Amino acid sequence: MEATALQPYYGNDCPFNKTYKIYSDGSHYIARPQVKGIARKYKKRPQTEIDVLFDEFYKVGVRSVLDEKDKSIETRTAKLVPFILTGLEDYFPYYPDLEKYVRENVERKERNAWQREKRFRRKAYLNKWNFFVTFTYSNRKHTEETFKRKLRKCLANLATRRGWRFMGVPERGEKTNRLHYHFLVYIPRGEMVGVLTKKRDYSMKTGKLEETFSNSFFERKFGRNDFEELNVMEMKSGEAVGYLLKYLRKTGERVIYSRGIPTEIEKRLDESVFAAAFENDNACRQVLFDNVIEWKRDIYPLTRQREPIAA
Repeated sequence: MEATALQPYYGNDCPFNKTYKIYSDGSHYIARPQVKGIARKYKKRPQTEIDVLFDEFYKVGVRSVLDEKDKSIETRTAKLVPFILTGLEDYFPYYPDLEKYVRENVERKERNAWQREKRFRRKAYLNKWNFFVTFTYSNRKHTEETFKRKLRKCLANLATRRGWRFMGVPERGEKTNRLHYHFLVYIPRGEMVGVLTKKRDYSMKTGKLEETFSNSFFERKFGRNDFEELNVMEMKSGEAVGYLLKYLRKTGERVIYSRGIPTEIEKRLDESVFAAAFENDNACRQVLFDNVIEWKRDIYPLTRQREPIAA
């Protein structure tokens, strides 16, 4: 009779077949142990007059004071605080601890912006996209308000009826101040509307003349549009995602998401699928082998919900 080897007891920390949350950084799938925490309850504080004015100065500061190279929270805070403080001092010269108020709120907004960027990046890399789409406002067809409302409603209908998925940000041209929307879009095979016509035009994404496609359906309803095909390597290089993040930082506008775009997935894993480990945010992260996650099996089932939301 063969002796049975004793298995070590790990208790609740057993690394085998634990549930992990998994996201993509664009090159690899990263797993982190699932932790069940207590849901936080947020109580919305009513905005005061100084809060409203602070928000306005913050938006102006993001557009006028910061450069593209200002990416760290510390650098951005150091530039924004004196700008906002100078503006608020004219309206609230006797406000107690005004500098402390400004610094705390700038840091809060910058942390929130960093979280939005992280969420945006993880959604972009985890999901599939096959078009980079730009819609340009035309005053011949709409006012800005009807352009925003009807474009989002149109995309919502396409998400519901044809399974489109999209995520994007608004942007205004530096010279013309004309409104644009830039989207990463996934269109299932056979679900395209209108006809794509090839044309050679200036690409806002690359800054040079390129061959793109205009969609007849959107041109009739909204005016100029550009459908640029994306491939896997373009997404992995981060060029398209970086382009959108640039405008997310610059404008501070809310990202437009359709439903059915998961940020991460949950899966039970054992240690045999871990290729490497590293520390991030004071927690251990595991890099998975490339064949562990299959899009159709693990991610696609989470993309079935279809009504758009903003976040």
